[in-house]
Order: sequence, then structure tokens, then C-alpha cells
Amino acid sequence: MAELITAKSKELFFSNPQMDLLETTAQRVLMQSGVGSGKSHCIGMVAFDFISYNPEVRGFIGANTYGQLTKSTLDRVFKVWEEVYNLRKGVHYVVDRIPPENYKIIGPALKTYENTISFNNGGLIFLASLDNYKVIDGTEFAWALLDETKDTKEEAVKEVIIARLRQPGMLIDATNKIHKSRKYNVETGKVDDILKMKLENGVWTYDEKQDKYFTENRVELKGYTPLYVFTSPAKAKWLMNWFKLDEDAEEIEKCIYSETDYYRKRKGDQLVIISSTYHNKQNLSPGYIDRLLNDLAGNPGRVKMLIYGSPFGKTGGEYYNAYSRLVHIKKFDIWEDEAVHLSFDFNVVPYMTCLCFQIKFNNEKKRFLVRCFDEFCLPNPDNSTPALCRAIIKKYEHIFKKGSVYFYGDYNGKSRQTMSEEYRNQYSVIEEALRRHLNNNSDRVIVNPMNIIRRDFMNKIFIGGFPIDFEIHERCKEFRGDCEFVKEDVNGGKLKTRITIDGVNFEEHGHTSDAAEYFFCSAFNNLLNLP
Repeated sequence: MAELITAKSKELFFSNPQMDLLETTAQRVLMQSGVGSGKSHCIGMVAFDFISYNPEVRGFIGANTYGQLTKSTLDRVFKVWEEVYNLRKGVHYVVDRIPPENYKIIGPALKTYENTISFNNGGLIFLASLDNYKVIDGTEFAWALLDETKDTKEEAVKEVIIARLRQPGMLIDATNKIHKSRKYNVETGKVDDILKMKLENGVWTYDEKQDKYFTENRVELKGYTPLYVFTSPAKAKWLMNWFKLDEDAEEIEKCIYSETDYYRKRKGDQLVIISSTYHNKQNLSPGYIDRLLNDLAGNPGRVKMLIYGSPFGKTGGEYYNAYSRLVHIKKFDIWEDEAVHLSFDFNVVPYMTCLCFQIKFNNEKKRFLVRCFDEFCLPNPDNSTPALCRAIIKKYEHIFKKGSVYFYGDYNGKSRQTMSEEYRNQYSVIEEALRRHLNNNSDRVIVNPMNIIRRDFMNKIFIGGFPIDFEIHERCKEFRGDCEFVKEDVNGGKLKTRITIDGVNFEEHGHTSDAAEYFFCSAFNNLLNLP
């Protein structure tokens, strides 16, 4: 039988970002880099490493579509296996077919080997496109590699892939050393449970109170089921939130626009690598980057994303095109002696919304400083106006003073509704909840201006075209997301993309930004020149 590991004697070049990826033991890895950075090459390398050293556990390779998976991802992976490791299809591995008789079979044979790569050492890799992720229901694996995840639905990764990423077989200790907990026994042809054997022999121990395993030296062991996410940059809010990219926006922006520097940070079990195409220049066609720069001339946002890997570049068509994360996102304290302005949006799904603002005028600069200091985005079962008001009062009533609270919001909330015998509409609920802190002028709700008027007004505020400086506290995650991700529709309004989760169809973005627009259009009505 041909040996699996028969690598050619070949000098290979690995960029520093690639080496960071290949050497990591993080459980969740994001590699986001410019086009041509060798992401698919890394998928081939990582997969080979797992198959070579841990064939007892199964892996998974996925891409957003079947075409992406077969024509791009796997095409590149197979080339890496052949050119680097001298692996030949039909000899060292087969795809979509029952393994040849001379191949090892580790564990029970599969009912079908469709969408499966089988190796001669017994290793298996499952394959699937993530636009049809339901097909992997019923399978489980110990490691996963996802390509071009920017276009993948969040639920495909978090609800399906991660749920299946549970096969035991690898453990990792506090020194980042990986231990096998399952090993193929050549003599018996079966898989030995190393974890069970070491526990029975007293080599390793299990602490029931802590629910943890320990080596003979009392080094903690935990399951190792790594997920690698490879993608070129795009406006993917769920990826940004998952890997907390916005928390290090300034640090990322400072180092990625370089031919030599890049961003690398590990936080706990997460590793993020963001790098430019320049780091893989040695493996690209001569002049590739210069030609790409020429093709993207006039679109600096695309250059930032496609070449430098920036997760914050503008793709074009942004509703708030004048918004800047580095300018408008701040960390500041609440002014306890200033009035509070609350602006509501009454969409029930995905959440009920309120943004909290304060305003202070600077006599010296003759400018207003407006701060959005918090947001309330309450999902089910708290997505009601009474629950929203209770949450606001619980957190901030200590800074409310008599007559110091003003409220704004969607004018449609004033429509008479059959809410209860006591309350006529949404705002009557708010008035009752906040009555101790209101005055005769607290109701600042006006008729909603047209979307285009609101858009232009907000962009002029963002760019400093009015005597208003606007700051958003970094804790306002949903509002920051709206400023970053909402697009403009064909009519110049707000493109509110609808998604379906658990059978419920709703607008994914736009609710917090609507609340912000209601506030600004009313509070600074004189600048808007509305009647």
C-alpha cells in the first residue's frame, strides 16, 4: 500500500501570515486577507496536516456554493496535495466513491461515500456547500475548514457546522500541545480510546466537580475541535461581531496598509489574521498586484478591501457614506447633569429599539456635541414597549431628573392601536412609564421626513457640514452595525434586506439607524428646514 506521507523535496515559501495560521492551536481561526493571498493553499496544507497526524478523526471542508467548492476550493486543495506532498487522486485518496480494498477503514464504514474524500490511511473529509448546509445533518467531525465565508449565512456556520463539530479524538493542554484521545490499532484494526485507557490506568485524572481532565502533571486538558474560517473581506456583520473586529478597529487600520506588516491577535481560543495581498507576492504572477491596483483605480474602498484585507473598507452604495468608524466611534462617560433624549423604533423583530442621546453646546466652538451613549435592542420575549421602558428605567433612572427626559421616534407609533383599554398607542405607554421625569415639551415626535431627506441630513452631520459633532459609544453594537452595513436602495432610500430565521422573516438592519434619524430630524429641525 502506498504511504500517505510522500512529500516531494521542494523548497516552499510561506508568508508570515500563513505561518501564523499553520502553527496555531486556536479553536476558532479567522484568516481574512486580500485576493491572491494563498487562503485556499492554506486549506490544503491544514487539511493534509490533520489527515496525516490524526486520521482517527474526521474533517470537513466547505464553501459557500457547490461551484465555489468544486471549481475553486477543492481544485486548489488537490493541486497543493499533488505539488507539495505528491498525493495522487486514485492512489492516495479517492473522492465520492467507496475506498479501494487496500485502504484502511477506521471505524464503521459509511453508508455512502458521496461528498467524501477517503484517504489510504483511513482518514475522511466530508464535503458540502454551505448554501445547502442541511445535507450535513447527521454527520459529525473534529475539525472544519470553511472557504469564502463572507457570503455564508450565519446560521449555516453557528447552528449547523459548529453543532456538528463535536467528534472526540483530539485534546489540547494549557501549553497548546495536542494529544490524541483516539488511535488506530494496527494489530486489531480498531480504534483504541486512549483517554479511557489513561484514566483507567491512573495516568490522567478526571475532576468531577470541575468537569475537567488533567494529565499526570496536573495540566488541564480540553477537547480540541478547531474551526478555520477563510475569507476575502466583505461587509459581513456576523463575522465582524463573532471575532470582535470592531473592538480593535484602530489597531487593525494602523498595521494592514503595509507590504510588510499585518494584523495578528489571539484572544483566548480565537485567532484573527488580517493581511494584504503583498505578503504572498512571491507566489503570484509578476505584476499581478499592479494590474489589480490599476483595475481598481478610483475606488479606494475596494482597494482597501480587496488588496489590504480591510474589514472596514467601503464597497460602494453605503447609505451613510460619510460615516467613519475611526471618527465617530468613541468611549466616553455619561453626562449626569444633562437631559436624556430617547428615540424609539417599534419593529418587534428582531428587536424593539431605543437609542439614548445627550446634547451639549460648546459656546467657545459654537458647536453642538451629540452623543449616543447607549442602545436598547430587546429581542423576544422582551420585545415590547413596556419591557423596553422598564429596561431603560432600571439602567438609567438614576440620571433622570424632573423634566429632563425627552422622547422621539416613529410617528406611526402615534396611530391608535388596540393595545389595551388604558393605552391608546405606543407613546402613551412611554408617557406613563416615564411620567415622573417628563414635562409638557417632552414629546418631540414629528411626522417622519422622507427617507432621502433623512439620509442626506445624516450624511451631512457625519461629515461635519452642520455645527454638530456626533459621537457613538462603542457599546452601541447594533447602531454601529447599521452605520457600517446598511446600503442604499435604487430609490436613494434605505435598503432593508430581509432574512428568515426559525421561520420568521424580518428586516436585518436599519432599525437603530431609523431611531437615530427620528431623533436628529426632530432635535435639529431648524437645520433641516422642515415646516
